[in-house]
Amino acid sequence: MPAAFTSIPWPVGIVGAGWLGRALAHALARQVGAPREDAVLATTRSGHWAKGAEEQGGPPPHVDLAAWNSGSHDADQLRQHLAGARSVFVAWSSGGGDQDRREVYIEGAKKFLAAIDGLELARVVYASSTSALPNVDAWLDEDCPAWPLKERGKVQREAEELMAETLTARRTPWVVLRFGGLYGPGRDLGRLYKLDPTRQLPGDGNAPTNLIHRDDAVTSILAALTLDPETSAIVHAVDDDHCTRRQMYQRLSELANSPAPVWEKKPPEGVEGIGKRVGNRRLKTLLRVELKHPVHLPEAPR
Repeated sequence: MPAAFTSIPWPVGIVGAGWLGRALAHALARQVGAPREDAVLATTRSGHWAKGAEEQGGPPPHVDLAAWNSGSHDADQLRQHLAGARSVFVAWSSGGGDQDRREVYIEGAKKFLAAIDGLELARVVYASSTSALPNVDAWLDEDCPAWPLKERGKVQREAEELMAETLTARRTPWVVLRFGGLYGPGRDLGRLYKLDPTRQLPGDGNAPTNLIHRDDAVTSILAALTLDPETSAIVHAVDDDHCTRRQMYQRLSELANSPAPVWEKKPPEGVEGIGKRVGNRRLKTLLRVELKHPVHLPEAPR
């Protein structure tokens, strides 16, 4: 990660300081020129740091933390907390529970936009995901006009467009970061791709992976916060490695000295990787991010 992003508009709001947002708060606290008091105005669902924060560097310093939930709390609470912010990073999720995704993402976006109406913000960075892209056998860049077919992806894309259109109308610069699957400290690839020699894996494992390490995700957010005020854009935040799921499981099993997984089907002969591969051109050309983890995993020992 670069030593400093000197043009960050301070203070920075983080709406949804979970696993990624907390890492961003730590990174912001390390930046040269960061204010020593209330450098970051962050929110979590509970108003407390999630379990496991101590093991992952502890609570970040110089953070004013409050409670806000995109699926339930109103805009007034958030408006009061963000009143002094100059830039904001937005990253919330359904948390894998029973919350309705439309309530969380669409209604949450409406509440957020209502909360910041009238604030003089230099930049809003919104965390989306590659699920907003269609699942087709192709390389997809940020100009892809096609929508996904699954409801999960449709909600993600609708929330993106709501944020972008509203902020554009208000003349507030924005960046939508479409993150690949996030992994890193406390969320290693072994947890995402669980090895179980007793379980047959569905399909043929020939779909490409689209992932990004948390450290590179944080760097992309910092870079997005420092873009010139004339620029708004969608940026794909994924690394260079698009190995297939079959290759991923094979690497993990070799690294763990575990039996190779058994798949339900065999992949087609002579075909390697069928599915969407998300390109990261703007990550490198617009945000000028140099990936620290361009490849998911090291080669297994021989």
